[in-house]
Amino acid sequence: MLGSEGHGLSRLVAETCDFLIGIPMVDGQESLNASVAAGITLNAIFDRRRPS
Repeated sequence: MLGSEGHGLSRLVAETCDFLIGIPMVDGQESLNASVAAGITLNAIFDRRRPS
């Protein structure tokens, strides 16, 4: 699930999730496009699963 730019997920939706993640934002950046946020998240997941 991806939350809205301003408020994220509602409390009720968040409570149904197994875990929650957040993407740190740089100063001046208020939000990310949903596809960009998904790409950042998937990249982080695959990087952690890649053998070193």
